[in-house]
Amino acid sequence: MTSLRSIIWNTSLGLCFCALAFLSGTFPSGEATAQEAALDGEAPEQEVSSTPAALLPVPLPITGNADQSLRQSLLRVRDQLIAKAREQGDPNRPILVLRFEPKAADAAGGAGSQFERAFSLARFLASREMAEIKTIAYLPQTIRGHSVLPVIACEQILMASEAEIGEAGVDEREGLTATVRAAYQEIAETRRNVPLALVAAMLDPRAEVIQVESENRTLFLTADELEEFRKDSEVIAEETIVAPGALARFSGREGRQFGFVQRLADDLTTVARGLDIPVKALEIDRTLVEDRVPILLEIRGRITPSTASQLETLIGRELKRGANWIGVRIESSGGDLGASAALANILGRLDATVLTVAYVPSEARGGAALIALACDRLVMHPEATLAAGQPIAPPPKDNRKVAPENPFQVPNQKNENDEFDELSAALVSVRDLADVRRKSWSLLSATIDPSIEIFEYTNKTTGQTRLMSEAEAEQRKDSADWRRAAAPLVDGGSLKLEGNVAQQKGVATTVVENSDQLWQLYGFEEAPPLVETNWALQLIEALASPALATLLVMIGLAGLYIEVKTPGVGIGAFVAAVAFLLFFWSKSLDQTAGWLEALLFIAGLFFILLEVFVLPGFGIFGLGGGAMVILSLVLASQTFVIPRTEVQMGELRRSLTVVAGAFVGVIALGMTFRRYLPNAPVFNRIMLEPPAPEERIEQEHREVLADYSHLIGQGGVARTDLRPTGKALIADELVDVVAEGEPLDRGTSIIVVDAKATRVVVRAVG
Repeated sequence: MTSLRSIIWNTSLGLCFCALAFLSGTFPSGEATAQEAALDGEAPEQEVSSTPAALLPVPLPITGNADQSLRQSLLRVRDQLIAKAREQGDPNRPILVLRFEPKAADAAGGAGSQFERAFSLARFLASREMAEIKTIAYLPQTIRGHSVLPVIACEQILMASEAEIGEAGVDEREGLTATVRAAYQEIAETRRNVPLALVAAMLDPRAEVIQVESENRTLFLTADELEEFRKDSEVIAEETIVAPGALARFSGREGRQFGFVQRLADDLTTVARGLDIPVKALEIDRTLVEDRVPILLEIRGRITPSTASQLETLIGRELKRGANWIGVRIESSGGDLGASAALANILGRLDATVLTVAYVPSEARGGAALIALACDRLVMHPEATLAAGQPIAPPPKDNRKVAPENPFQVPNQKNENDEFDELSAALVSVRDLADVRRKSWSLLSATIDPSIEIFEYTNKTTGQTRLMSEAEAEQRKDSADWRRAAAPLVDGGSLKLEGNVAQQKGVATTVVENSDQLWQLYGFEEAPPLVETNWALQLIEALASPALATLLVMIGLAGLYIEVKTPGVGIGAFVAAVAFLLFFWSKSLDQTAGWLEALLFIAGLFFILLEVFVLPGFGIFGLGGGAMVILSLVLASQTFVIPRTEVQMGELRRSLTVVAGAFVGVIALGMTFRRYLPNAPVFNRIMLEPPAPEERIEQEHREVLADYSHLIGQGGVARTDLRPTGKALIADELVDVVAEGEPLDRGTSIIVVDAKATRVVVRAVG
């Protein structure tokens, strides 16, 4: 009975426990538990942080200029991660995982790395330049030689359980030097992630490392250090973990045991889980590891439409040559607002694989400041100035157009000669650019509109700071979370920041004392090649200007007209070919025309000639060809197909003006040629003119005498292909005929359906 009661009692307790577990959500309910999933190799679903992260492979061994190439890649990844963190408002430092991987055919674990190259990379990883991101060294395989040096320069180390790290001195075949010892000591003391005694044992085969327990801490000391330690502290226990005679190497498990390996990770999934980041973040972005191909542009003095046009041409040309790093040295007080906004849009809308860096050594105001902020990175001299331009007074009240409620909306009636309207159009362009770059539109706008006051706002939840105007703050969905500073960023309202302040406020990426520091910052041994304008570029710009472009199109169309009027001579065709060749060549070098526009133009002309000389009437080929010619000329004068911004609308208006002006000019020239060319001393001999009235009457009389109306209804055979004209044998008479409808082949039976004078129309029998 007691046993029966015990069974019933235990069963009841078990059922109650299962019910409670099910209701509380901890009952397995037929699914694997987290521990079982982990044993099966499946990670349980968990929320991961949104902290930006990236993976950068580090090929081993490090030789040649590999350290410089890696520094460029590190800077590129760093800048991208920092920008992403700022956009997300994430207060945590971004994470960069460096996967140290020996070459596939290298069984030496990266041995062979040059000390100078490895030390250069290690010092860069441990420098302040990389302090804004967290560097994680991941070792899926064994690492030996001086490749160890950049590994210990990272903040944390992750290793596969069976991978090993050590034998750093294996590359020093002629013995260690004081320089090598000092370098390892410097990096180890800077990071303090690997005990100095263990680093010494990896480097020197004579080193002996003893693990010492003293009071509440565990230390790793060399034999000499242990003797000094005994004098001041009590040693509870000691154990020799590295005996002298061989270079030390430690597996991932031993590194975890000794405390310098933070986690064991045999694959990237485990790495991502340990760092609490998405696995997708550790996919390699090839655009980040490619070598940079730099160029340098200069903006000096007043910015004009010519300046913007020439720089646009230079940028497009260099991008085609493979440039992916564009430096812009700016020393300007601004200039034309439209040109400045256009150039800012060009730099700000480049592909993500191209890094743009603005360098302001002394001053950038107005439109020049806008261009600087449109670049990916802004580097300034500590005492350089970034400021708004001169204020633009609104037009007098009597002449002022009705201003819209939105100050960034262009007035309906725009006068391009009015500076106030030009400012409004530029502000619309800046707003579009800010949306694309995800930057503060009010900060960008404040460079060209001094009336915009900029305040420093702080997010009450995340602590993030942001510079923006009251209007922008009110437009944000989370406007309630932002607290505004009491006073504007700059006394007096207008934007004006020195380099040091701009860096503190997050406007400038960094400050440098000179351009040499800038090149070192991005890993360049020397200044990038300076790309400047020359006479050829100025000629191209002149040919691509609206006035000369209109003249070239007009000359080309006039040449075609002359060729039609003087067949067989070829002067008009030659002039037209040269004019259109110059037009499309200049537009191609001006980065507005390509093969598409040229092919459209050629195909359009072909269809027009086909309609005029082959097919009767003026139908689909003529209209379609004319439309293709007009479309090609318009597209060749602009960089887009469908306008989407106010700047593009203005460019479309200019393109249409060029084409319309050319056609109007051709009509005027055609009327002039028709009236005066037949009487010109030279052209009167080669130009076709209509016959005199007496000749027309005589010609009509001759045509009437040759009457083939008696052949209507009679049959015959085509003696030649009728395409659509040819010869046919009708009533034993060889006659010139015209095929009605589709062309006919030789030998086809035909019948005459119409005849007027000498024109005989036939069709196939049946």
